[in-house]
Amino acid sequence: MGASLYDLAWPIVRRVPAEWAHRLGMAALKLPLRMGERIDDPFEWNGLRVPNRVGVAAGFDKDAVVLRGIGGMGAGFAEVGTVLTRPWRGNPRPRMSRVLSERAIWNRLGFPSDGLDAVRRRLQRLRDPALAIGCNIAPHPLTIRAAGEPGFVARARLELEELVHGLHAEAAFFVINLSSPNTSGLRGVLHGEGFGQELVGPARQRIRELDRGAERAAPTPLLVKLPPEDATGTAWTPDAMAALVEPLLPVCDGFVAVNTSIPLALKSAAEAVPERPGGLSGAPLLPLAVEAQRLLAGLAPDHLRIGAGGVMSGADARELVAAGAHLVEVFSGMIYRGPGLVAECAEALRAA
Repeated sequence: MGASLYDLAWPIVRRVPAEWAHRLGMAALKLPLRMGERIDDPFEWNGLRVPNRVGVAAGFDKDAVVLRGIGGMGAGFAEVGTVLTRPWRGNPRPRMSRVLSERAIWNRLGFPSDGLDAVRRRLQRLRDPALAIGCNIAPHPLTIRAAGEPGFVARARLELEELVHGLHAEAAFFVINLSSPNTSGLRGVLHGEGFGQELVGPARQRIRELDRGAERAAPTPLLVKLPPEDATGTAWTPDAMAALVEPLLPVCDGFVAVNTSIPLALKSAAEAVPERPGGLSGAPLLPLAVEAQRLLAGLAPDHLRIGAGGVMSGADARELVAAGAHLVEVFSGMIYRGPGLVAECAEALRAA
């Protein structure tokens, strides 16, 4: 399905409830169809190789069920997940809605996951050598609820190590997601003192041990996904970003920026579900994502940087790269523009 066909279908798609429309789209991606052109624009960072610089963000294919379809859209990589150690249903519905006036998506999915074992089996079965796989991981929501209680850090650390052990053979890189606004308490862990040394560092150490055991020629990168705002809900300032990022520099290999926005969700709540704000993605996030990349480029010049948030066109992808991103991810833009957005962005970056 090309972009022009998607444009014709959009008046119907927009009337289908958002979560059901996503399910229908996933079903379409299971069909043996090529939905976009594969743009050849290889990129390499410290041994990580992708066929082009545009990927699909975490949350789109949470359980690794449509990887061949994502490859058929022309993506160079995809983030699977967020993957949890065991299955979780997520938050009750309603938990996803479009904000049409802003070309945005509101969601409070809350980490629905089929669990590690199911995702690992699918990754083994659906492997596509032309598609680099990033595994987005996090402690289980039941574990996060105990944040601050005795034993929480040890339990969360063991879960992250279990996830990297279980997915290492299939993963080109890992992303720790402690910035989703849809799991109560999660961002508090991100902003907590010492979380990098207590959670991120041990996960990276376990990855390095697995790399050596597998005799990998290059280390598997571990990235941290950042929110678009600081702990107070304010857009990042240089000092606030530095306070979060600088302690992470020795214990991770890069950053994905940004996740969904709580303040923007609250602002748009009248068009979504006001009593359950969740997080907002889509076009309003682009300025926040661009500024985050600009700050990261100065703070972490030697780290891998992936830009996400608000990419609705090839020009948006170029803006993120110009700000400092090495790679770019799309998600909400595909809902409004269709699968052709992936190839459009990849071509725009190749031509830049």
